[in-house]
Amino acid sequence: MLLQKDLDSLLDLFYDGVIITDRDGKVVKVNKAYQRLTGKTAEELIGTDIRSTAGIKIHCNESSTFKVLKEKRPMTIIQRATLESGYKEYMTTGMPMFNEQHEIEFVVNCVRDMTELNELKRHLSKMQQINQNYLEQIKNLKQQVHESGLIVHSKVMLDVREAATKVASVDLPVILRGESGVGKEVIAKYIHQNSKRANGAFIKVNCGALPAGLMESEFFGYETGAFTGASKEGKPGFFELADKGTLFLDEIGDMPLDLQVKLLRVLEEHEFRRVGGVKTIRSDVRIIAATNQELEEMVEQKVFRKDLYYRLQVYPILIPPLRERKEDIPFFIEHFLQRYREKNASQIQITQEAIQVLCQYDWPGNIRELINIMERTALFCSNGEILPDHLPRELFGNLGKIIPKTFQEEVELFEFQGMKRALALHKSTRKAAAALQMSQPTFVRKMKHYNEKYKDDS
Repeated sequence: MLLQKDLDSLLDLFYDGVIITDRDGKVVKVNKAYQRLTGKTAEELIGTDIRSTAGIKIHCNESSTFKVLKEKRPMTIIQRATLESGYKEYMTTGMPMFNEQHEIEFVVNCVRDMTELNELKRHLSKMQQINQNYLEQIKNLKQQVHESGLIVHSKVMLDVREAATKVASVDLPVILRGESGVGKEVIAKYIHQNSKRANGAFIKVNCGALPAGLMESEFFGYETGAFTGASKEGKPGFFELADKGTLFLDEIGDMPLDLQVKLLRVLEEHEFRRVGGVKTIRSDVRIIAATNQELEEMVEQKVFRKDLYYRLQVYPILIPPLRERKEDIPFFIEHFLQRYREKNASQIQITQEAIQVLCQYDWPGNIRELINIMERTALFCSNGEILPDHLPRELFGNLGKIIPKTFQEEVELFEFQGMKRALALHKSTRKAAAALQMSQPTFVRKMKHYNEKYKDDS
């Protein structure tokens, strides 16, 4: 036979609150979970009328106990309570216990706190709305992406596109300024494709990648026998290949001075000769140059010709770094993922939390670094959905550069990384601490300690 203490122990195992009343609505037993829900002890509750002092002040006159007594069957109701800590929502299910005369002797009520679940439902609904808005933005992405791959959404890049569109129709030299990886080649292609030269060739030349000794022959071509090792048929140079089209001179600051003189002559006279040749060749080429260097300082240092500088500066366009146009990042991400899906027959997706982390990073390598990270992450994402945990450690600070010397440091760095990730995702120490099931004071104390110990400057 089940003893009283055994019954108490059994009820205390329940996750839900349990309150048992007699046929008159008097409380005869409560478990520990119900005491936690109400903030009252068993001594305070037992013997009281459930309608008045059971601990949950509900906003309705319904009582599951009295509904069960009336209907003589199990009944479920939703109750809303106002507590000092805020409101609570409960789902209460009352079940009758009959005696041998088929009369209700007791009513057993199981009470479940639905507050957190309902908050999650509301949060889910909000996230679904956000996702819907995001999908609407993605639907309009095609309107933002030109065939050249130009993606614009931020105000600064809309200004860049407007400037590029204006200059495209005017057959003048253009110089694109900006850090490495900001997309200068993409802008150059956009200008070409929107110009009257769109049907002509677009020839890209990386001035920093060509050996100095070969530059002249590569730019202007050479005749048969012009030098040892030259092709017997001769070879056209970039200017001939780009005739009626556009010649894009990337990293123009790396061009040697002697070639700068010859480039300036072509720009001014629109003609040149092949190496070893005597025939003058007309040049109908538009020049678009690009650099990430400070040409003004190079002019002062006499490593870049002043006359060439002014010839190229007819229409300068400054392309801002990615950290100054973070509104564009979600569009770059979706553009990359769409290309990845098409190329690999994949359905890979990315969560909003991962996008948020990517948007918070400053991207010193700009778009080139973003694409590199996305390619790496997509490759190693096994479940078809990119989560924050899949992103490289460097996106969360400089911890990836620290080599732990002991097992204890390895554990600390792992915890520090998780705390930084939570703070990046949740924006506040309170929410980050709650996500890690840690108190806010503990979270703040540990973050301060780790920041001082590991000198995290991110």
